[in-house]
Amino acid sequence: MAGRAEPGAQSDARTNLVRLGHLCFDDFLLLPPQSLASGLRASDLASDWSLALNNSPHIVLHLRRSVNLQSGICNLQSSVAMEDIHAARQRLVHAFAYELLRAKAPPLYDALPWHDWDFSIVAKRFKLWQTRFLLAGDGTTVTMCRCRKSAGVYVMEPCEAMARYIERKAALERVRHLRVLHSSLTPTLPLPSSSVDLAVLGSLPDLETGNWKLVIDELIRVAANVLLIENSPLAPPLPETQLAAAGFKPDSVAVSGLGPRRCWWRRT
Repeated sequence: MAGRAEPGAQSDARTNLVRLGHLCFDDFLLLPPQSLASGLRASDLASDWSLALNNSPHIVLHLRRSVNLQSGICNLQSSVAMEDIHAARQRLVHAFAYELLRAKAPPLYDALPWHDWDFSIVAKRFKLWQTRFLLAGDGTTVTMCRCRKSAGVYVMEPCEAMARYIERKAALERVRHLRVLHSSLTPTLPLPSSSVDLAVLGSLPDLETGNWKLVIDELIRVAANVLLIENSPLAPPLPETQLAAAGFKPDSVAVSGLGPRRCWWRRT
């Protein structure tokens, strides 16, 4: 999850998500525990939490039920100006815009342009009806429809609201043999080794960069082939050195609204 010190393009994209979803501070009630825990660990946001939680007992209660509040965040400030509280809340909503939109409005999240990428780079390399897929990250809600006649589709989705939306959309789009795994990508995927033919991972703006080694290792364990796509403007670049060391090769793919974007293949 990005902090406030981020490139201008990422900051602008988060601002657009806030406007798109009419996101507000009360929307933090919708976030699952893992998303809240990640945000509370961000040291650059601790002072904003201490301000923003003033006069918000319902949010404090939700945080206490979901995660262990840091001691610094528990020490709410007294005699704080309302404009300072409001500004802190706005900064937090901006920082969590991606997670909040997914939890609040899955159809709006699904409609983001960068979810649509040129699937022909897969179709020309694999016989879809013989291919078992694992999908995760940005673009999954669109990509799964391109895999409707495949040998099977696993979708990794930890957000309950998004998982329900994916199941409904898959039924409407008649995606065959789809199963949603209510799990994140780390530390261990709930799949046996070599259980899928191709894992397709779109950008994960909310993934902590220190977890990439675990993600790569797990994808290689369960999938014979892996495709990583840098399709989201909210996500930082993938770690080239780690990917090259793991046998990934760079490529390019057209992404709706963004043009050519980098992707990475690891093929057997």
